[in-house]
Amino acid sequence: MGNFRLIGGDIRLPAESVVNETVAAATKIDADKLQHLYKAGTSFGLAIGATPAAVERIVFVASGAATIRGFHALLNDTGTNTDVDFDLKVNGASVLSSVVTLTDADGDRSVSDGALSSAALVAGDVVSIELAVTTTTGAQGPFAWVEIEENAA
Repeated sequence: MGNFRLIGGDIRLPAESVVNETVAAATKIDADKLQHLYKAGTSFGLAIGATPAAVERIVFVASGAATIRGFHALLNDTGTNTDVDFDLKVNGASVLSSVVTLTDADGDRSVSDGALSSAALVAGDVVSIELAVTTTTGAQGPFAWVEIEENAA
């Protein structure tokens, strides 16, 4: 495990010497000492069987420094003539290299991943997900989510 030093009443352990197995299951660690992973998603206010319609929803507001780890989207049913786009935005501007496009050629409930062009967030940043619709014949149940890792405040 390595050596430790006692400094002014504090024990200082070497970096990476405390691992998951070292912490007992019943240990209570303050939330402000951890990083938090959020999976913020939206069905755009639509039922699982509802036809997609153009809309944008706020899904997250950063409390502190954070990093977007991923963006994903799907349609419960891709229909027979479908072309919809999902976009991830921070403060109204896209943070994707390009929108995630789903068509009737994609499988039902098949998850498509977005490519991030910018991942850093600061306190107060507003994250939203936009759904844009070209055609939606038979399409149902849009859902998208973003994975965000936020440092403790």
